[in-house]
Amino acid sequence: MGMSRCYSLMKCLLIIFNILFLIVGVGVCAFAGWALWDGRASETSAGRAGLCALAVWATVLTLGAVAALAGAVRGSASLLAGAFALLALSAVAEGAAAWWGAAHAPQLKQALRDRLRYTLLHDYGVLPARTQMLDAIQHGLQCCGAESALDWQQAGWAQAQGALDLSVRAPAATYTVPASCCARAGAACEAARVVPATARGAAGLHRAACAARVLAALERAARGPLLAGAALLGAHGAALLLALALCLRARPPPRYKA
Repeated sequence: MGMSRCYSLMKCLLIIFNILFLIVGVGVCAFAGWALWDGRASETSAGRAGLCALAVWATVLTLGAVAALAGAVRGSASLLAGAFALLALSAVAEGAAAWWGAAHAPQLKQALRDRLRYTLLHDYGVLPARTQMLDAIQHGLQCCGAESALDWQQAGWAQAQGALDLSVRAPAATYTVPASCCARAGAACEAARVVPATARGAAGLHRAACAARVLAALERAARGPLLAGAALLGAHGAALLLALALCLRARPPPRYKA
């Protein structure tokens, strides 16, 4: 009776864990598919590769969860063995991704800084989505420019505004920053937006750099997903042990000829 209850408890735990994995896998597959279809997150080859890798991981997790659920319900050793292999593969991928991210954290931070500066210099005022995103960052995080307001001196948007004259005859005396750089809206903002060419900011503008504040905001926002990822990896370990135990329990004993 005791062994039967223990077996039933293991089945219930395995089913609960794999329902969770199924929800996560289907959700991540849907997100990756939408992001690839939308195109904004996959404009670069690195973005497309990352989304494809995410979709493959989610597919493996989903298949492993389905196999585990079917194996637990039917008591099939073959299905449980297949689930064990798929779940182990997805767990190894999770661990490898966590290790790679930790090992390349400085490069990832620098890549984000470079991308933010590139967006400021080349995409602002050209691509509406990027323009709105950068305005939201500067207004919401109370910052101006990637490293300082001086970044706007080289921006294509500022040149289009006529604030810069790069000819040798008339060197630029000022440059213009967007209204999202202003600490307060109104007439004072319009005056503060025109900054002396050598200044890294002016009174009435946000003084903080956006790159540092974006990184800090992302680090705060990543705490929840990182804890969820650690919990998912722990659940993977428990589910693997349960699947292995049930697989051994469901396998018929060897028969010997008399």
